[in-house]
Amino acid sequence: MKPPEVRAQIAAGRTGPVYLLEGDDLQSRHDLAVEFAALVDEGLQAFNVESFYANEAATAGARDQMIATLLATSRTLPMMAPRRVVVVHEAERLLSPKRAKEEEGELPPEPAGRKRKAAPMSLAEELEAYLEKPEPMTTLVFVAGPLDANRRLVKVLRKHATVVDCGSLDSAPEASAWIRKRLEKDELTIEPRAIGRLLEATGLSLGRIRAEVEKLVLYAAGEATVTKGHIRDLITPDYEPGEDFALGKAIWASQAADALLEISAQLEAGSQPVMVLGQIRAAAGRLRPDARARRALELVLQTDLAIKSSAGQPKYLLERLVVELCGR
Repeated sequence: MKPPEVRAQIAAGRTGPVYLLEGDDLQSRHDLAVEFAALVDEGLQAFNVESFYANEAATAGARDQMIATLLATSRTLPMMAPRRVVVVHEAERLLSPKRAKEEEGELPPEPAGRKRKAAPMSLAEELEAYLEKPEPMTTLVFVAGPLDANRRLVKVLRKHATVVDCGSLDSAPEASAWIRKRLEKDELTIEPRAIGRLLEATGLSLGRIRAEVEKLVLYAAGEATVTKGHIRDLITPDYEPGEDFALGKAIWASQAADALLEISAQLEAGSQPVMVLGQIRAAAGRLRPDARARRALELVLQTDLAIKSSAGQPKYLLERLVVELCGR
């Protein structure tokens, strides 16, 4: 299912009991998730709309506690409303967490002759049971990035939930319309040839299209039209990492295209995003005048926090940062 179909269900007040919003576009997933609150009158949302943030469950114990609370909340009947809405953000942390080393090994053998007791149902299994038979007066929404398709819980969820693709557009005309609408917000137009060149690089992935368009908005600031030349500058071809602080020199010279090439080349060569960000910080601190350097360091700090909080793909966050630092 696509987001427009889900929005139609929300507007009609006829939603299913379980949804999985997934795809590579974080913004699209979030925007759709918050719209489910419209199923409940605004004055009653405090009693009937609950949000969970799975990134807060950093340990196995915290994960179990969150699942227990999630199940209790989902099974609670709505208060003075026809439906309860429960939204789980960053659900990949709950549905397919990283495996602990001790979980990867085999269990020690039981002593011979001892009768095996039936193991109690785990909380993950209780969640599976809920998904197979959900509470009909609750709409439970999982908002997830990439999931481990081999996990049993993920398989059960995809089998019983309404799965919504928030990461791709259906056709080039739809993608073109999305690009034009987004650029209109910043009073920009775009040449038809530029759209074609952009889609050649991104495909119909909404996450990639959004990331590139956000860079274009910064890169073409002060101009009226995004051109094929802008696309050529931003879509990085194959390039070897430069030497002698090439990234910093590109930033000092306000050469955004060269800086983007250098970031792409360094990441493809195996450099970690934090190492690249360190180079950018070193360059930012030596910008002149001092007011520009202070602003640049603020932007570096914001990008550092965004990378650490998984607010976007590190490559795109770094690219957006250098475009801003280059002053276009």
